[in-house]
Amino acid sequence: MYSLDWPNMFTASTTNLVEDKRAAINNLKLILGSEKLGLFGDPRFGSNLKRYLFEQNNTWLHDMIRDEIYTLVRIYMPQLLVNRNDIIIKTEKYNLVADITCRWYNDPKLDMFTIQLTED
Repeated sequence: MYSLDWPNMFTASTTNLVEDKRAAINNLKLILGSEKLGLFGDPRFGSNLKRYLFEQNNTWLHDMIRDEIYTLVRIYMPQLLVNRNDIIIKTEKYNLVADITCRWYNDPKLDMFTIQLTED
């Protein structure tokens, strides 16, 4: 799998690409950071996470975010195998962080991605 090296996508004459695990992290961040209806041609691409930003921080909110991440990974990243229970949503100071434990489709080893969903 390849992805653009976000945010340093272009140099003077080339396009910067990353592959494998770095590409998966980039793709997860791009999917989770973009809003639904934001991609022309695929209105389902993106997440509804920004809709949950001003909700109360409770277990209901964590379950909704977990469902959203699980659905997006299942639809748009078939090379990753993830269980819903392996997505852990936690708060670190003022930020919301997702720990995603997953397995590559052709590799038996487990990987863990930590993605910060909000910023200070």
